[in-house]
Amino acid sequence: MKNRSIWLNEQSKNFQKINQDIEVDVLIIGGGITGLSTLLELQNSNLKTILVERNTCGCGVTSRSTAKITYLQEKILMNIRKSSVDEASKYLESQIYAMNRLKDIILNNNIHCDLKQVSSYLFTNQEENITKLNEEYDFLILNHVKVEKAKLDIVDHLLALKVDDTYTFHPLKYINYLKSMMSNVIYENSKVEKIDKPDEYYYTTINGHIIKSKYVVLATHYPYFLIPFLMPFKTHVETSYIGAKEVKKVQDISAINIDKPCISMRYYQDGKKNYLIYLFQSFASCNIKSIKDNFDELNKEYHFDYIWSNKDIITNDYIPYIGRIYKGDDTLLIACGYNTWGFTNGCLAGKILADLILKKDNPYISLFAPHRRINFNQIIRLPLDLGCSIKAIIKSTKGNVNNSKVIYKKMNGKSVAIYRDSKGKEHIVLNKCPHMKCGLVFNEVEMTWDCLCHGSRFTLDGKCIEGPSNYDIGFK
Repeated sequence: MKNRSIWLNEQSKNFQKINQDIEVDVLIIGGGITGLSTLLELQNSNLKTILVERNTCGCGVTSRSTAKITYLQEKILMNIRKSSVDEASKYLESQIYAMNRLKDIILNNNIHCDLKQVSSYLFTNQEENITKLNEEYDFLILNHVKVEKAKLDIVDHLLALKVDDTYTFHPLKYINYLKSMMSNVIYENSKVEKIDKPDEYYYTTINGHIIKSKYVVLATHYPYFLIPFLMPFKTHVETSYIGAKEVKKVQDISAINIDKPCISMRYYQDGKKNYLIYLFQSFASCNIKSIKDNFDELNKEYHFDYIWSNKDIITNDYIPYIGRIYKGDDTLLIACGYNTWGFTNGCLAGKILADLILKKDNPYISLFAPHRRINFNQIIRLPLDLGCSIKAIIKSTKGNVNNSKVIYKKMNGKSVAIYRDSKGKEHIVLNKCPHMKCGLVFNEVEMTWDCLCHGSRFTLDGKCIEGPSNYDIGFK
C-alpha cells in the first residue's frame, strides 16, 4: 500500500524559480487549479502576468481530491437554500457554467487528461434524509436540470438522484498541460516572504527578489495572513480520507451521499489498471481524535492500494470567497473556501478574477464576493466555526501525547518534536505552526506534521508543503 495520492504517479517537471527582480502587471500567487485558471484567462490580454508557486504546481490540494467535475455536490445546494433559494439557483447555475467551461478548455486545447463523461448520483441510505433528497429533486427540476430518480447498484441506498452530464478527469495531467502551455510565465520553488504596498504598486518579496505589480491575486488554498480577511472566523478546515483500490472493471459513474459518514466514489483507468476511488468520512479538523484510526477506518471497507488525506476550507455560508479583499479595490484579489468542490469553483474563480482585473461584467461577482451581505447561514455558523477554531487551538497544545514514536522537549530554548524512524534516525522540527503558533500533530500514515487549526502541513523534516503557513519548521 502506498501512502500518497494516486494522481501523484503522474510526474511533474520542475520549472524555473524567481532569481531576479521583475516588474509585471499581475502577480498570481499559487499554482493550483485556481492560479493556473486565472493565468489562462489572462493569457490573451495585454497585461504582463506571472504565476509563482511555493513548491510544484498542482502537487498540493489539487492533486489530493477525488477529481470530480459535477454540480451534484453533496448537501451544498440544500445548505444554501436555508438562506436563499435564489442564491442556491445562482450557485447551481455557476457550477454548471464552470463545469462546461472546464470541459471546453480541455476539448478545445486537446488536453489528454482522461476526461470522461459520467453519470453522477446523489443518494441516501437514511430514512430521515429521503425528504431532503426529494426536495433536492424538486429544486433541480425547477432549475431545468435533467434529473431522474434511479437505482445505484454499487452501494446500498434508499433513494438516488441521477444526472448524466457530468465528468471525471486526472487533475495533475490537466495541470501539467496548462503548465506546458504557459511555461515562460510560471515560476516554481518561489516562496512569498512578504507583500508591501507603499504606493500604488505592490512590492512582493520572493526568494529575496522584488516583484513589482499593479495587481496581486492570492490563489492559495488558505491565505497566510489573518488581517484583513479574518479567515479563521469565517471558515473551518475539514479533513477527508481517500483510498484507491484496483478493481476488475470500471463504471462510468460517480456518486456521493448526503448522510453521515460521507461516502464518495468514482472510477479511474490509468491505461493498464482499473481503480475505484473512494472517500470515507470527512471531519472538521478540530474534531479529529486520531489520524491513524481514521485511516484504519477507511481501510476496513477495502484493502486499498493507495491511501491519502485531503483538507478543504468550509465557509460558514457554503459559498466560496472569490473577489476583492477590500471593497471597491480590484488590485488585491482572493479565491478560497471551495467547500470540497475545487475544480468547478477553481475554474470559475479564474474567470471571475480575470474579469475583475479586465473590468468586464461577470454574473457571479456579487454571489461570491468576500464582502457579501450577512445571511442566515453565516449567523448560525459563525459561533460554530469560531468554536471549532478555539477547540483546535486547545487540542493542538496536547500534541501526540499517546504516540510513543514522538518525543516533545526543549532544545536550545525552543519547543521541538522528534520522530524516530524505523532506522533510528531522528527527525527534529519546531513544534509550533508558524501561522498561529498551534501545536503540530504527527501524521504517521502520510509521514507529515499536520496543523489541526488551519490545515498547514510539513514534511518529515519540516518543509512546508501546504499553507497557510508561509515558513518551514526545520530545527537547526
